Amino acid sequence: MSTLAEIEAAVPTLSIQELERLETVLRQAKDQKAANPLRQTNLSEFSGIITLREDPLAWQRKVREEWS
Repeated sequence: MSTLAEIEAAVPTLSIQELERLETVLRQAKDQKAANPLRQTNLSEFSGIITLREDPLAWQRKVREEWS
């Protein structure tokens, strides 16, 4: 299982022990995220995923003009 949909589909088939283990893993993940909320993101992971419709600097200038 590697996607949320696969995990959700498997939940009804899990034993009590497996559900308890899943709960423990989820609690650990939540605690880890709470302990390190500002985790740095490697932006190269998102390379090529979006297409910008306008120049980012032009957009930034436009937004800043709205603030004035």
